[in-house]
Amino acid sequence: MRRIVWLVVALLLSQGAMAKTWKATYRVSVDGFRRDCPVVIDEVPAWAESVQVVADGTSIPAQLDKALGEAAFVADICKERCFRVTFSDQPSKVQPVSRVNAQMWWKNEDKTLSERDTLFSFKDDMYRKLHHHGPAIESERAAYRVYFDKKQTIDTYGKKQEQLELRRSMWYSTPEQLAEGFGHDNLRVFGSIGVGVLKGWDAEKGMPHITDFKRREARVVAKGPVRAIMEMRVEGWRYCGRELNMTSRYIIYAGHSDVVVENRLEGDFEGLTFVTGVMKMRDTRVLRGQRAVAQIGADHPENDYNKWPMETVALAVALPEGVQVLSQQDDKLSYLFQVTPNAKGEIDYVFDMFWRKSSWLADRSDDELLSGVMESVREAAKEVRVERIR
Repeated sequence: MRRIVWLVVALLLSQGAMAKTWKATYRVSVDGFRRDCPVVIDEVPAWAESVQVVADGTSIPAQLDKALGEAAFVADICKERCFRVTFSDQPSKVQPVSRVNAQMWWKNEDKTLSERDTLFSFKDDMYRKLHHHGPAIESERAAYRVYFDKKQTIDTYGKKQEQLELRRSMWYSTPEQLAEGFGHDNLRVFGSIGVGVLKGWDAEKGMPHITDFKRREARVVAKGPVRAIMEMRVEGWRYCGRELNMTSRYIIYAGHSDVVVENRLEGDFEGLTFVTGVMKMRDTRVLRGQRAVAQIGADHPENDYNKWPMETVALAVALPEGVQVLSQQDDKLSYLFQVTPNAKGEIDYVFDMFWRKSSWLADRSDDELLSGVMESVREAAKEVRVERIR
C-alpha cells in the first residue's frame, strides 16, 4: 500500500515538473485614470498555451492570441499598476465569461449558414455571399461590421443594453428581439467614409474604391474573451499607379465601444495619401481638432422610413501623435483627415460610436454625446506604457 502511495506522489510530482511556465511582472502606466484599460503583452513564449494575470491578489481574465504572439487583458488603472503574468504550456482550466464576440457567416446553397474564420476571393463577388456582408465584432456596448466589397466600409450597430447579442440577432434584430431590448443597425453609410475605415484619396475625384486587385481576404482573428479582432486584407491593389498590399485590423475590447485600427501597408507606399474620418449626417454638428474629429447627426438606418425612424448617432476618430496628418480636406459626404504611412507602412488610429438609445447614454444631451464621443477617442488614442520590471 505504501508503495502505491509513493508511486502516486511520484507521478504527480513528475507531471508538475514537466509543466513549463514563465513568470514576469509588468508595470502599466497611463495618464490619469483608465477604466477597462486595454493592456497588450507582446513577450509571449512560442510554447505558451495559456496565460494567467494577477493584480493585487486578484485574478484578471486574460486572453492568449498565439497567432499574433500577444496576450491581452483589461483592467482599471490609475496612473500605474503592476500585474503578475504567468505563461504555461498547459491549457487553462478556467474559461472566463466572454465579454466580446466575432463572427462571419457563409451562405450555403441550401440557405443555411456556416461560420467561417477565413474567406478569400480573386474578384469583387463576396458581398452577397456572406450574411451581414462581411465579418463583425462586438462588445457589450457596440457592434461593427466591415463590408467585404470594393468599399470595405465600416457599418455600426447600437446597443440599448450592455450585452452580447449578435449571435442571436445576426445583425438583423427581429421584432420580438427589438421588443426584448435588442439593438440594431443604426446607420446608413452610402458612399461615405462611414466611420474609421482607411480609403484611398484623389483630391479631385474623392475616395477611389478597391477595384483593381489580385486577391482579397476577410478574417476573424480572435473571438474573446477579452478582445475580438476582424481583419481585411487586399493583395496586389493597383493604387495611384503602384501595387500595394494592405491589411486593416479592427480590435474591440471588453467594456469598450471604441475600436483600435491597425493598418499595415506593404510594397511601394512611400509618399502616398490615404484618408479616414467620419461621415456627415442630416443636421450634422461637428467638433474638430488637429488629430480628432467628431460629429453628431440623425438619419434613417434603413430605406423603409415607416419601419425605421431616424436615429441620432455620434461618431469620432482620433489619430495618435505618431500618425502624419497631411491635411483636413472634407468631401460632400465625410469629414476627413488626409494621412500618409510611416516608414514601416503603419497608419493606426481609434474610432467610436455613441447612440442616443443606449441606456447608459440616455440622460445625455446631443452636445454631451458629441463632446463625450470626442473625449472617448482622444482617451483611447493615448499611449499605454507597458514595462517588464522583473
